[in-house]
Amino acid sequence: MAVSSDNMSPDRDAQGHASYAAGGTFNTGLLLVRPTAAGRKFVTDWHRLVVDPPRGSQFAPLTSDQQVFNHMMRREREWPGISAPNGAHTMKPAWASEIPGFTLGALPLALFVNGHGYFVQRADRRLRVTPIAVHATYSLDNHDGLAKQQRFREAGLWRVDPPSYFEGKFLAYNATPSAALRDALASFKSRGKKPNNIKTHAMALADHLAGLRDALALARALGRTLVLPRWTCYCDRLWSPSDDIFHFGCMYPGAQDGNFLPFDCPMDHVLSPTAWKGKAYRDAAFVDALPPAARAATAEVRVLPRAEYDALPAHAKAAALPLGVSDSDAVARLSLLQNAPVIRLESALGLLCGVDDAAARRELNAEAARLLNVPAWGAKCFQPCKSELKEWLSDDEIARGAQGANFFSLRVPKPPPLDTCVRKG
Repeated sequence: MAVSSDNMSPDRDAQGHASYAAGGTFNTGLLLVRPTAAGRKFVTDWHRLVVDPPRGSQFAPLTSDQQVFNHMMRREREWPGISAPNGAHTMKPAWASEIPGFTLGALPLALFVNGHGYFVQRADRRLRVTPIAVHATYSLDNHDGLAKQQRFREAGLWRVDPPSYFEGKFLAYNATPSAALRDALASFKSRGKKPNNIKTHAMALADHLAGLRDALALARALGRTLVLPRWTCYCDRLWSPSDDIFHFGCMYPGAQDGNFLPFDCPMDHVLSPTAWKGKAYRDAAFVDALPPAARAATAEVRVLPRAEYDALPAHAKAAALPLGVSDSDAVARLSLLQNAPVIRLESALGLLCGVDDAAARRELNAEAARLLNVPAWGAKCFQPCKSELKEWLSDDEIARGAQGANFFSLRVPKPPPLDTCVRKG
């Protein structure tokens, strides 16, 4: 039989095969079992040890089929308790003593790829392979079906939506970095430091929320369904704060071989899909999945500083917006595009100065307070955080996130509620 892996490096797996897989956790979500006598005997033994383990055995306290599987494969009280020569494709598991001829193989991680390798690292592109299967492991939020479905949706792998899902009118927008973030990235590069770090990541998350707030407001004003953009992340997010991500270049330990920063981060790196449950929205891959006619009719809207907008000829203003308008002003300026199935903004960052209607403003700000929450982000510091993080953060920034000497928690503030626009003159 052959099993998939929870290991983090498809690159190392492609070189070491079974020798690399042996050092991690075998994942029973993807299995190949040959229907031989040995294969059937193993499955029978496995089932028995899951549902009726002998009292006092090493299997009795285990709580899942995967735990039982891993214990069957490895010699007891040894780690990893199983091995293979470098480059080999098979290994001899401990349970082979119970089943003559039983051999364990490792499913190639790049072809049977786990959730981090595919949705975060995009190792398939780097290694130029087409996976046979994608397993939605390492999802965040509640690690549940909703989070996994969202991962598949935004990767363009969820193909079971009814035609009605693509009907209606939509507002999409591109996520763009602020001038402050662009300056920070350039500054780190000019000093010979990696621009992908906790500082630039925190700034990017704040930008993402600010743009999303304005896009939410305009979508409500237009009566359109919001399409989320592809966000850029400059640091990976841990599902457990027990590791030192800073020591590995802001990549999850074990995944750094992929050198995948920055990356298009899944929604659950920025927001909670659970919090958005019940909110009508579409994922980042939605526009690409629309029927060709609807895609071709997408209205692209430029978003410009006021002086540049004012300098446009009259006909060009029909597909443009100035920065710092009210929601009702933006609706009026987009009136000639009202029949377009999709309006896509060049950017939403700094788009609105406020929401004119008081009732609409209260509703929007209440919704934004519920939706615009970056889940808590934490990591260990290999050295005291005050010394390890000083390369990227100020003393005040470190102090705000420090949880004791060796733990750092990043909490991204929400953008302020929208008010009315301040009129000049």
